[in-house]
Amino acid sequence: MKKLISFSSISHFVIIISILWTMFNIRFWKQERRVIYWDVLEYYSYLPAAFIYNDLTMKFTDSNPIFSDKIWAFPLKNGNKVVKMSSGLSLLYLPFFLTSHLAAKILNYPATGWGEPYAFGLLMSSVFYLALGLYFLRKVLRKYFSDFITAVTLISVVIGTNLFYYSAFEAAMSHSFSFSMFCAFIYFTIFWYEKPTFKNSFIIGLLAGIISLIRPTNSLIILFFLFWKIDSLESLKLRVKFFIEKFKLIFLIIFGGILIWIPQLLYWKIVTGQWFFYSYMDNNFYFSKPHVLDGLFSFRKGWLLYTPMMIFAIFGITLLFKRLRDFFVPTLTFFIVNIYIIFSWWCWWYGGSFGMRPLIESYALLAIPMATVLENLLSKKNVIKIAFIFLIFLLNLHSIFQTAKYYYGSIHWDAMTEEAYFHCIDRVRPDGEFYKLIKSPDYENAKKGLPEK
Repeated sequence: MKKLISFSSISHFVIIISILWTMFNIRFWKQERRVIYWDVLEYYSYLPAAFIYNDLTMKFTDSNPIFSDKIWAFPLKNGNKVVKMSSGLSLLYLPFFLTSHLAAKILNYPATGWGEPYAFGLLMSSVFYLALGLYFLRKVLRKYFSDFITAVTLISVVIGTNLFYYSAFEAAMSHSFSFSMFCAFIYFTIFWYEKPTFKNSFIIGLLAGIISLIRPTNSLIILFFLFWKIDSLESLKLRVKFFIEKFKLIFLIIFGGILIWIPQLLYWKIVTGQWFFYSYMDNNFYFSKPHVLDGLFSFRKGWLLYTPMMIFAIFGITLLFKRLRDFFVPTLTFFIVNIYIIFSWWCWWYGGSFGMRPLIESYALLAIPMATVLENLLSKKNVIKIAFIFLIFLLNLHSIFQTAKYYYGSIHWDAMTEEAYFHCIDRVRPDGEFYKLIKSPDYENAKKGLPEK
């Protein structure tokens, strides 16, 4: 008889409860400029503009200074204003926004698009999508690993990384949403190759569309779809033949992706007069000068310094060739290309953030090689097994400690140095000396692709 309660389902439940417990203790929805602020303003602006003020050109902000810190949009020569971020998150926020707007009216809150009901709604949307994403990730992991390995992997991917911070503290940011969409995309890709139906094809297309609409560079996850189960030149030739045979399904996938993008294209046409518009203005990639080593190891934002749990995932990629060959090529290809593109962005440290936040979505795929390492090491003799379990436990605690350090300020959002890191290595709150040791990045030179002064 199949167990009604499993380790993996318990871990799933514990993660969500931990996030909710954190949210309800810090109560950010009651604090102005804590939920709908910074990047979230740009992701979110579409909704109040469309559903409350009926003006996607954002001209309604001109006559009222109250919107100066609530709508972030760039003025155009035609008098309109354009939002830099694409509208993928707004689509995911939408059901919760509409519910919050109704609640604001019923509970006599100002129904302006900002305030407690709207902030609370965005936080709950993050919890909902994360729970959904973990559901799909759990199904993928259980297909290849034991229930216990799946449980440990889920805990380590969320609690043991900066995903927890971006699910509980800055939950309305894009990363937990994209992580969840990646989880669903991976699940339906595997399912599609088992049952390539019209329904599954359309779902794959919709997921690819929403993933790319949240953050265009995340469309790289399509590499997983293209290279799934490719392990030789011969299998690559057969894949091309298979796609040609299934051209109707491939067309449906493309159609699903385009369908999701239609509102964004219409928005650009209405506001800018162009169907396609590069809204990032003077922000560029410098592909000849990627900051890979800085992005991975620097004290400012080094991914593996602030998220050491992911060292296991990277090592696990090498184990996939023997253990899960179907995953080896798509995971390695995505990982290399994703790292290169992310660290080619002009602001390779990605502004104010805890650790390397643009890599969070990739944890959905890196959970597979991480589980492979866990399985391998936990199959060793008792001494090695116990030592490794203890190490995983310590890394999860270390991540929680670093989350607290970032929250209280002893890890700076963009100006960490080696001296500042070691000065506060054992303390949660910074002291006066800490602020003498940090060094702000040179944003101006970075925008030009030049070395920092």
